[in-house]
Amino acid sequence: ALSSAASDVYKRQKYVENEYEEGKPCYELYAGMHDAYERICHRLGKPDTEDRDVEIIINNLLDIGRHLSLKMYDYGYFFASNKV
Repeated sequence: ALSSAASDVYKRQKYVENEYEEGKPCYELYAGMHDAYERICHRLGKPDTEDRDVEIIINNLLDIGRHLSLKMYDYGYFFASNKV
């Protein structure tokens, strides 16, 4: 039997789409990013390896996106709960 928390997650899955599923925007964007990353590493003479500066750029942009996403979620909750 599923635990209560696992059961809640399972029930919510029908409402949450996998945005990384083939054909979805995040899938296409990630594939484009990965291809560009490979080209940059190849131009830098580092095929099949990671470039530290490119990794920093990618990770920092992901962290910015995560921070802004959580901020927007907080704002949505704040305004939806009529606390204004």
